[in-house]
Order: sequence, then C-alpha cells, then structure tokens
Amino acid sequence: MSALPRQVWRWLQSLRLSVQVRNVTRDLANGVVLAEILARYYPDEIMLHNFHKGTSLSKKLANWGILKKHFAAHSIGIDSTLIDGCLHCKPGAATPVLITLYSALTGKEVAPELLPNITNFDDLQYQASLPSYARSTAAFAVKNNLKQTELESNPSEEAVASKAHTIIAQQQKLKQLDRAHNPARYGIKPPRATGHRVKPIAAAP
Repeated sequence: MSALPRQVWRWLQSLRLSVQVRNVTRDLANGVVLAEILARYYPDEIMLHNFHKGTSLSKKLANWGILKKHFAAHSIGIDSTLIDGCLHCKPGAATPVLITLYSALTGKEVAPELLPNITNFDDLQYQASLPSYARSTAAFAVKNNLKQTELESNPSEEAVASKAHTIIAQQQKLKQLDRAHNPARYGIKPPRATGHRVKPIAAAP
C-alpha cells in the first residue's frame, strides 16, 4: 500500500474535518470524507446532508454518484478505475484519489517521486515483498483481493470467475519466480553448465 505524502496529510489536518482520517483506504470508501473536503471549497455546490454515512453498497454508490458529477463539472481527473478501487477498499486506490484532489483544489503539485506507481489495485506488490513462506495461499489471495462489495455490484458468475482466475494467476507467477530464484528451496538441482547430460563414450570393439 502506497503512503500518503506528508504535504497531503498536512493539508487534510488543516481542513479540520469532522472525521479524523487515520486509514485512507477505509475512511474514504463511502465518499463522505471527500464530500466534506469538497464542501470546504465549494460550499454552495456540495450539500453534506445529501451524503449517507453508512457502509452499505447502495449508500456508497449513491455518494460516489454525486461526487462523480462534481468531478466532471470541475474537470477533476479522478477516473472510474480509481473510484471503483476506492469504493471497494482496494489497496492503494485511496492515495491517488486524495493526491489528485489535493492538486486540483490547492493548485499545488506533489513531487513525481512521491506519486504512487500503481496499475492494479491488489496486494500483489505487498505479497512480492514477503518471503515465500509468508505469502498468502491462492484461496486467501482471492479472499483478500475480491471484496464483498465487488460481488454485490457485479454478481455474475463469469465476472467473479474471471477476477478469481486473474488473482490466482498472479499468485502462481510469484511462485514461479521464487522457484527460479531459489531452486534449492523446492528441491530443484541446478543444471550442468551446458544444460545437457553428457553421455559416456562407448569403448571401441
């Protein structure tokens, strides 16, 4: 999970929000914190009584629906991939949402080296940083990366199976890489220098 830059944390604290943000993944999921931030800058456009503080999927979708319209109206570049990742509490999704909002509202940029480099919101990067014995099994990987709200919002068996297959494939790839780099752990003997077994030369008759 990517860390939120210090300047963005300071900005959040300066807003004196009604909710103290401690865990950005959890606290931003229903969109209420983002609505309160926007209300500081657009008090005549964002009415906080229109936002629900619950955590059910229906309330989250309603809140984010209002936010998406506001993002579009003010050209705030938070796309649907980030929104879905944030709504479903995907690892790393909330950080780029806050950074984008910070830059759009304050006109200040975050140093490029502090920007998260995330293309897929899962815990693959975290799992790759662990030793092989500490990584999740395929079953736990599916459980950790396929959120209940995703199942509720898109319950089709085909979509669920596709997501589960992708997660399992990622875990298998990590295992293959570990086997290649640590063959002794798996009882694999290194090949000869030539890569081929040398046959003995038959004696002349």
